[in-house]
Amino acid sequence: MDILGIDIGTVSVKYVRCRWSSGKSVVVSQGDYNYRDDFDDLRLVITDVRAKEGSDVDVVIGISSSDIIKKTFTIPIVPKKEQREAINWTASKTLSVPLEEMVHDHMMIGQIEEKGIMKDEVLFLGAQKSYIERILATFQQVGFLQISLVTDIAFGYVRALGNMGDRSVGLIDIGGKRTGLYIMNGGILMFVREILTASESFTDALMSGPGFTFEQAERYKKEKGFDFDFGEVLDAPFGRLAGEIRRTFSVYNQRYPDQPVTRILLTGRGANIPGLLNKFQEALLEEVDYLRTQEGEDKYVPIHALCVGYDSCPNLIPEGVKSREQVRFVKRYISIGTGFLVAILLLLSFAMWSGLRNTDVRVKSERKTFDMLKQGLAGLQKGEAPALDVQELSVIKKEIGKTDVTLVTLLKYLSSRIPTSIYLRSVEFGDEIEPLPGLSAKEKKGEVPARQPVRGQPASVTPAKDQMPDQDHYRFVVKGYAIGEPGDLELILFNFVLSLRQSGFIDLVEITGKEIRMVRNKPIMEFSLAARCGKHEL
Repeated sequence: MDILGIDIGTVSVKYVRCRWSSGKSVVVSQGDYNYRDDFDDLRLVITDVRAKEGSDVDVVIGISSSDIIKKTFTIPIVPKKEQREAINWTASKTLSVPLEEMVHDHMMIGQIEEKGIMKDEVLFLGAQKSYIERILATFQQVGFLQISLVTDIAFGYVRALGNMGDRSVGLIDIGGKRTGLYIMNGGILMFVREILTASESFTDALMSGPGFTFEQAERYKKEKGFDFDFGEVLDAPFGRLAGEIRRTFSVYNQRYPDQPVTRILLTGRGANIPGLLNKFQEALLEEVDYLRTQEGEDKYVPIHALCVGYDSCPNLIPEGVKSREQVRFVKRYISIGTGFLVAILLLLSFAMWSGLRNTDVRVKSERKTFDMLKQGLAGLQKGEAPALDVQELSVIKKEIGKTDVTLVTLLKYLSSRIPTSIYLRSVEFGDEIEPLPGLSAKEKKGEVPARQPVRGQPASVTPAKDQMPDQDHYRFVVKGYAIGEPGDLELILFNFVLSLRQSGFIDLVEITGKEIRMVRNKPIMEFSLAARCGKHEL
């Protein structure tokens, strides 16, 4: 099943549809919508996404909102089974919202020394149940029933950057109404903060200063930014933003003096304001650059990363909904397995029915032949032979003449002599022939070399007349295939002929035809052998 990742920001909603191919996630489709940050508008956007992508997908939701609380605190070091109780107790003392009214999850960051005591550090993630329930209801109402994750979009950036070693990296996501400030170390989100100064703050400055309309301010901000006449108007919101970032990094570096922030990456729609990168490089001591990836457009990077690794992120789906999703997931795969089982049983039933039908046809055919023979014999006994024409009498005589078990004996003998590289296609009997000499006609004329004696056998492999009376034999033809390496096919056939010639039951074995064929791009030799064997009467 494809994964549909949806990034709900403050002024836009972005989505990517991912599919696993050759062991990696491939983006099948993506889209971007303007968004007014209310549930009615969100429902319209999600309805359009469903119309384009369908509902048979696994949905992953990343949200950038102040409704999602992100806090870092410490708890005493306790056994793992007691951690949740300690986290809940600490969170209830820290948060203003009762914990019973929230959906929450957490991540363990690591251990830190606090006032000379080692403690476990925890990143707490939570939101009010009513908010999460409205998010889920919005998606379910338009047809998205398989929802696996609701989390903060910050964890998408953590997955996108991966493990960058021991260095701490700060990521500044300048969105429309909020700027997300994330600090990561060793593939772990260490610190999260949201700043209200963002891209629209620069638009407001241009509207209140030079008196631009909203559309003019947006166009000037995107096309000229800090590089032209009104660049100084943008210095005020930039000063507030840069000051908050410096204070945040200062607090972090004091808390983690051994792993200070050394590099800052810019992303988000506000990061592309002309001249903004240079302003940050002048205002901050750390190395500042844009977030660059090889996964396509930067704005889709965090939600694509969530699609790839959503199972390792904190999840704000309520436990009851998780259980229902798990049951639905199990039922889905049980139904698929049941379908496969029914299909296999149908195929087996059809094969058994075909076998029974073929057996019934053969039985009816044999019964019909037996009835014909029985009628013919009864007619002969009553002296009604003149009623039978010559052709019918010939058929009856030929059937009566087949009272021996030569075919059965021959097949048993051949099965004991056939190597694994020889496959027989047919064994055909001819009419009885006159006594044959020890050599074939071709051997007498010198067209083929005379057969050589085999080690351990008499000089002539053809039995003497007293061993096989000439009136007690059949001429027959064996057709089949030799399978093996291209250079070994002649040797395989030769060895098979040689093994047949060593018997007193089969003699005068000759190769009457052979041809190399290609079957499934592999060479095989199709051959035909003529020989004779003794009769075996009942």
